[in-house]
Amino acid sequence: MSHTTTSGRAAGLLLLAALAAAPAGCSSKASAESAPEATAQPVRVETREVREQPMPRALALTGTLRGGRQTDLAANAAGRVLETFVERGAEVKRGDLLARLDVRAAALTAAEAQANAALARAQEETARRECARYGSLRDSGAISQAEYDRIADQCRSAPLSVAAASARARAAAQGVGDGQIRAPFDGVVTERFVEVGEYVRHDSRVVSLVSAGALRLSFTVPEASLAAVKPGGALTFTVPAYPGRSFSGEVRWIGAAVREATRDLVAEAEVQNPDHALRPGMFASIALATGEAPSPVVPRSAILPKEGRAHLFVVVDRRLEERVVQTGAEKGDAVAVVRGVRAGDKVVITPSEALRNGQAVE
Repeated sequence: MSHTTTSGRAAGLLLLAALAAAPAGCSSKASAESAPEATAQPVRVETREVREQPMPRALALTGTLRGGRQTDLAANAAGRVLETFVERGAEVKRGDLLARLDVRAAALTAAEAQANAALARAQEETARRECARYGSLRDSGAISQAEYDRIADQCRSAPLSVAAASARARAAAQGVGDGQIRAPFDGVVTERFVEVGEYVRHDSRVVSLVSAGALRLSFTVPEASLAAVKPGGALTFTVPAYPGRSFSGEVRWIGAAVREATRDLVAEAEVQNPDHALRPGMFASIALATGEAPSPVVPRSAILPKEGRAHLFVVVDRRLEERVVQTGAEKGDAVAVVRGVRAGDKVVITPSEALRNGQAVE
């Protein structure tokens, strides 16, 4: 009986020891898992306090970039395409040959028109001699005034016939020349619409051509905001192809009337494009300057573009806090922040890609 009691007590003690050891093991495992984060080394960053300063106020608009000069070049002649000399993206100068048409039929028509013009000139010369001869006969009384007037009418109509025949000859020659399709201005070929062997008409598109210099930014202004747009006004804009990069332009052309259907006004800005980064057809998010107002600003270097949005890091309680912000107007190196930070926040002025949300700061 005593032996059984002693064995029971020993088993109970072992069970209690096992139960006590189990939580300790789990706690030890959790501590081990959290150890790397707890022991991570704090990062050293350079910060600057967000301050407010007068910044340009801006009206948010959208627009589309167009070439300064842009056209779908028509053939202006009829015929089969014999050769093409450009491809998409080719840079051309004014007068460069883009395509050549088969204009043999036009050449025959031109030759016929030139022959008719030569015949008309010969007939005019004959009529002039006849007029001189009939004038002498009239003066000597050999013919009547009525007979002379009949010949004189022919003399007066002969130069008109020459002029008409010469005009037809020039038109026919123009048709032959139009078979050589040339660039009307310096630019870049954005599209070629014809291939060798195709038959084109006068109104057939051959190439689409845009000038390679300054671009036009076309945008619309709501009727309620018309006072904000003036010739010479400054604007900045961004395009999805270059997140974090800002471009500038100057308002140059403003529509004369508000469109009744949409209650807005069409305006255009001139945009310089020295590095050819911008392309016609790009969509633009525009900030049209309308004045100045105090706004929180951060250095341009603090903005970190990610996936088409602006990010920055703020130090809060000695830890990094990554924020997505909405930026506004720019002035020198200062960028206005419309949403995401306020005056007094400490932002990292040169964030690196290695920084992470929640990291400790020295």
